[in-house]
Amino acid sequence: MTAFAGVVSQPDLELELADIADKDIWASKFKCLTATLEDVARQKAILAQNHQWSDIENLPKQDQLVFETWNAIPNTYINMKKYAFGVLSIFGSTYVCEQVFSNMNYIKNKYRSRLTDDSLQACVKMKVTSYSPDVQTLCTEVQEQKSH
Repeated sequence: MTAFAGVVSQPDLELELADIADKDIWASKFKCLTATLEDVARQKAILAQNHQWSDIENLPKQDQLVFETWNAIPNTYINMKKYAFGVLSIFGSTYVCEQVFSNMNYIKNKYRSRLTDDSLQACVKMKVTSYSPDVQTLCTEVQEQKSH
């Protein structure tokens, strides 16, 4: 279990929200986050329009920016952090779940309906994992086979 697991106290949450709204540093941090997220979205749209797909990978990850901002908030606002992380995790877990089922349906179609559960599990893992082998390194590590 994480440090943020548990029940959120509504009265304490309301006090924390009122307190943090008074703090200019945190209000400006969230305004800065909003501006950064909008900028990243704009850059992503421009790069996609110009078919610069590899450059999109170099942009900051929006979810990471959001979580970094929430992690920067002190634990004196623990109820607010619990609530925020709870809400944020809903969308990520729902998306991942839908992505896995979509990929599973694609893999196990009417032409491949005889896949065993183990084979299907292996195929789904390969499909949803972002692993990319370093072919150059693997090739240099393989010992050349001598002909007889």
